[in-house]
Amino acid sequence: MSATRPGAACRAPGGASFKGLLLFWLALGCASQVLTVPAQGSGGTLQVTGRPASAEHLSEVAGVRVGRDLQPGERLRCAGRTIQNLDLPQIPARILAFSDHPERVRSRGLLFQAGLLRFKPVRFQYYHEGGRPDGPLFLSVRLRNRGSAPARIHLIQGAAGPDADYFAAGHRNNQVFLRRLVAFEGRVAILAPGESLQVATHRLPFEQVVSGTLQMTLLEGRDLEYALFAMHDPAEPVGFDLLSNPQDVHARGIYPAADQVLERGWEVGPTPGLLAFGAVRQPNVLAGPELKGDYGVVVRADLRLMNPLDRPQRVEFFFNPRGGPATGTFLARIGQGKLLDWSVPRPVPAFAEVSLAVLEVPARGQTLLTLWTIPEGASNYPVRVLMRLP
Repeated sequence: MSATRPGAACRAPGGASFKGLLLFWLALGCASQVLTVPAQGSGGTLQVTGRPASAEHLSEVAGVRVGRDLQPGERLRCAGRTIQNLDLPQIPARILAFSDHPERVRSRGLLFQAGLLRFKPVRFQYYHEGGRPDGPLFLSVRLRNRGSAPARIHLIQGAAGPDADYFAAGHRNNQVFLRRLVAFEGRVAILAPGESLQVATHRLPFEQVVSGTLQMTLLEGRDLEYALFAMHDPAEPVGFDLLSNPQDVHARGIYPAADQVLERGWEVGPTPGLLAFGAVRQPNVLAGPELKGDYGVVVRADLRLMNPLDRPQRVEFFFNPRGGPATGTFLARIGQGKLLDWSVPRPVPAFAEVSLAVLEVPARGQTLLTLWTIPEGASNYPVRVLMRLP
């Protein structure tokens, strides 16, 4: 079931007025598939990023099959166009924006709106359920350039749904987004002054869920806004009042910690090693609920496994939810090796343990492991990753 309308992004010169929630603090400085937003550069060059940019990613951006990967700084000609892989710095996200209020959307309206500052990446995650029984709604994510000069913006996106399985939607979104983020696979879009750009639109049927994540870095320009709307028709003009439900305790707001980095060492032996995720409670920069469960937060754990014995030892990793049923998205890399998928796609009951992988640590040696994860929409956090002898 498709959640989006593939193809060229919807552009409207002049755009429509965004009304509702104005996040003044940001202005002061403080699968679904997403729409194929045209990457742009000078002279019609398609500008992308990736380390490398995979052939799959290039094919999605160009809209035609591309047969090879593209390293940073390289260009290639394809179907009469030039694709350029920009060697941009990968700056950690400075701010987490989160939209899960009201979680059940019953009518058209504005769900979220905020602004961007140059070279201060924002990660925006949204998770909403359709609540209109007499027909589907549509979720629309839009950018608008309110400035007097062109704006260039780098985008990394993931999305999933609509899906009646709430766990599946949250898990699939994280799988797509986290893999793209770790590989730094994105694209660059340009907005003229006063121009609006729709970067994703999702069908939102009754009692089905859409989950999406969008990381945005403003490279040039100023006064660029992003907003999430619920609409009856994705082609209708925007400019709605802010939707809210006082009885809904789910979070909506701006949160100061979008990334967490953990460094741990563990000597392989009878005492298990432990990592915990999703236990931090973040205050809302705005007037609104705190964020519980670290949803939208990317966690990177740098692990050093040390073997004191004269023989190799095997280490098994387990997924262990603590707050209730949960799925998990984990990407792992041993040393400088290839990226490994340790994901848990089916909900695991609280306090149960599911094996993720088994590694071997050499005799009198060590294994360096990097693990990335992001809490899943609909899942119950915190969770733990246990390390112990099989």
